[in-house]
Amino acid sequence: MAWKLSGQILESCSCQLVCPCVFGAAKPTEGWCSGALVFNVQQGNSNGVNLSGATVVLAVDLPGDFLGGNGTARLYIDAGADQSRELEAIFTGKKGGAFEMLSALITKWLPPQAVKADIAADHSGVRVGSVGELKLQPVKTEDGRQTTLQHAPILAGFGIASSNLQRGDGSQWSDPQMRRWTSGGTGAISGFTLSA
Repeated sequence: MAWKLSGQILESCSCQLVCPCVFGAAKPTEGWCSGALVFNVQQGNSNGVNLSGATVVLAVDLPGDFLGGNGTARLYIDAGADQSRELEAIFTGKKGGAFEMLSALITKWLPPQAVKADIAADHSGVRVGSVGELKLQPVKTEDGRQTTLQHAPILAGFGIASSNLQRGDGSQWSDPQMRRWTSGGTGAISGFTLSA
């Protein structure tokens, strides 16, 4: 049952510049929230299965804010067969940990899809099969320092103390079974370490 994952999360959503939900209950800028989180697993294992090198994309559509729940979600998995089974169980919350909390906000899980997720070497973008694309550009100060978000309540629930803010302009999602969206500008890249 024990598992551990670490790596990077690349994300974008339908909100303007900074997703208000990371601070707790808040009204999304569109009144609803749709987004995609790309988990680039650099190291990981579960039940003796090596999960290193896998990529899992979690797409979520919520009728209101993040904490309001009643969401629809789908996993898109770029991994081997044994890895995919373990990753699906972890990310749908069946193996406990942070994803068990997240799963409580999801009313409907659509069947997972096996896709190729191509992450740009400089992390400026991710293409997820034919369903979506994230485009990310760092938000920096005039003297070139990365702008960060520190200790946001929702991020802390996923063990993220600091997130590098990105412009997500041009990011979009078009899975025919989910709400189509284009980013209002929200984006972020964060390191993560999760286990249960």
